[in-house]
Amino acid sequence: MASSPGRPALAPLAFTGRPIYPVLLPVPITLFIAALVTDLAYAGSAEMMWLDFSSWLLLAGLIAGGVAGALLLVELVRAGAARRGALGLHFTLLLSAWIVEVLNSFIHARDGWTAVVPTGLALSVLAVLLALAAGWFWQAVPRRHSGDVR
Repeated sequence: MASSPGRPALAPLAFTGRPIYPVLLPVPITLFIAALVTDLAYAGSAEMMWLDFSSWLLLAGLIAGGVAGALLLVELVRAGAARRGALGLHFTLLLSAWIVEVLNSFIHARDGWTAVVPTGLALSVLAVLLALAAGWFWQAVPRRHSGDVR
């Protein structure tokens, strides 16, 4: 139910008075950055432990990103016209990062060195850049409610 010209925009989805989405947004971004760090560690050492860490971090980031993305989609549908453009750009960047990390998870499912170097590492870098851009553009979304967490 998006707002019409005569109706105000709906408040963000909240739990105990705090918007839910801004609390969840840093989780997938942080996990994707950690996966990049473990990919770099694997590229430097070829120790299989780092590949396993990367795979688990990607899985956790994809789950957290899926939950955050679903909440963001609800926010996008409910947003007023003033917020819809900035939310749309933010959603596009976050969805792009999520899709890249899904592909990266398939690459990481390979065995040995080629699971990370060079394709997995390149996809991790691309996804982190997209996720950081999504986080940056989240700050550009106009806030109507004083309870929003930045």
